Amino acid sequence: MKLIIFDLDQTLVDFISVHDEATQELFSRFFGVDAKLTEIDFAGRSLADNFLELAKLKGISEAEVSKNSRVLVESYEMIFGQKLNKEASDHVLPGVRKLLEGLSKTDNFVVLYTGDSAGIVDRVLKTTGLGKYFRFAVYGTEAPTRVGMVRLAVGRAESITGKKFSDKDVIIIGDSLRDVNSGKQLGAMTIAVATGFHSPEKLLASKPDYLFKNLKSYRKVLQAIAESGKGLT
Repeated sequence: MKLIIFDLDQTLVDFISVHDEATQELFSRFFGVDAKLTEIDFAGRSLADNFLELAKLKGISEAEVSKNSRVLVESYEMIFGQKLNKEASDHVLPGVRKLLEGLSKTDNFVVLYTGDSAGIVDRVLKTTGLGKYFRFAVYGTEAPTRVGMVRLAVGRAESITGKKFSDKDVIIIGDSLRDVNSGKQLGAMTIAVATGFHSPEKLLASKPDYLFKNLKSYRKVLQAIAESGKGLT
């Protein structure tokens, strides 16, 4: 049994247009400025971190954002939900369902970790129908760093299964440099997918164990997981 930790946004689904619209409305409502998530390097970061980075870009003080952090997240969840279609299967990226279905036939323990809040994740999983594939999710509101989120995921998985997960027993699959770097810090196997904000060249430079253009090659991903993965492909 291996612990497989998936990132969500731009790894499994693409709701960036919805995130952009929600961010724009949020910043207009609270700060009176025009701002979009895609104006910053948002990949692999928490909502709170992205709000702070975008606020800095727009000349808004960190103190003003921090004092409103809770209401900002709550308002963002509400706005995002309003803009989300009730059925959003077309936002699932190619190959994802087949990969998750393949993993569901193994004894691997599959979870999510994401910078999104619980409210956002619940809505995304419900509208896409992907929730059935994951044992639990770790959210960006639960740990200050990406690697901290991985440690939480490992701890919870060990508590549930009674098994110790370490080194290449842990597999992180994501689209950002931060996914690769968090995995490398813990000696985990890293699978980078070039479906997000970070280019294939940047991902390759971060030296993941595997790099895939997308998850259409789900059979190769399943094989990499089964073999614990060595080298780049």
